[in-house]
Amino acid sequence: MAFATNQHFVYHEPLAGPNPPFFELKAIEVATSCSTNTSHRSDHYTIFFMEEGTGDYWVDFNSFQIDGAGIFFLSPGQVLTVEAESMKKGYEINFDREFYCVETHGKEIACNGVLFNNMHRATFIPLDSADLDIFQHLIKQMVQELRSPGQAHRDMLDAYLRMFLIEALRRNDKKASPKTDERDDANRLVGEFIALVDKHFRKVHSIADYAEMLHVSPKSIAKRLNATGYKTPTEIIRDRIVLEAKRDLRFTQKSVKEIAFDLGFEDPAYFTRYFKKSAQESPLAYRAAYLENG
Repeated sequence: MAFATNQHFVYHEPLAGPNPPFFELKAIEVATSCSTNTSHRSDHYTIFFMEEGTGDYWVDFNSFQIDGAGIFFLSPGQVLTVEAESMKKGYEINFDREFYCVETHGKEIACNGVLFNNMHRATFIPLDSADLDIFQHLIKQMVQELRSPGQAHRDMLDAYLRMFLIEALRRNDKKASPKTDERDDANRLVGEFIALVDKHFRKVHSIADYAEMLHVSPKSIAKRLNATGYKTPTEIIRDRIVLEAKRDLRFTQKSVKEIAFDLGFEDPAYFTRYFKKSAQESPLAYRAAYLENG
């Protein structure tokens, strides 16, 4: 990316097995303004904490113009693209499910579908000066713990990360309109539905199957989505499938046939029609246009 890493800390699990928990923290900075069109596709849960600066960013296909401090939250597979930036300093945090399971802690801090796992409303939280002090303090605590591990090292990092997420969630809630109990219930079902789609979209394409998982009717899901300003259930499923297809077309060398099979389509021709109905162009045309513009 356009970011230069000047400090890099990685958590090491004592007596780790073949798949140890992963957590890292990087200090990143850009000394002067630069123009770029580079992308970062995360294999982990990723937090980009921008302390100060300006820039034009995309998360998947949602654009953000940033002026000041703020935080991006990316789920595994999401892509952050930097078009132009002038950033003085920031931090990148990466972790996996083995280190901190967002889904397990979802009920406590409502990450599931709010901060992470939100493919339909990419999460960026702007910060004012008072907010900035809080997050800077938590970052300093993480850095100190990573530099000088002590007793209960993993627990301390887990606690600082959880506090970081809770503070972010509180500021995200301030941006949202007040919710009634009925709206809370709607948001809860919407979050559960979107999380299930994100987990199973490669194999499950039917709204009826998701309704069965949630023990509600398809109409109930549609009603709750409509009440909270989302698209229809069918559109949510379609958009998630097409989003992944676009990622693969732009950022991998997979053939259309391989992408189709990976996304649960036995007939590549049907997948091409499915993609074209949403994107208004074929997969090959979409890839060609990206390569030409890139």
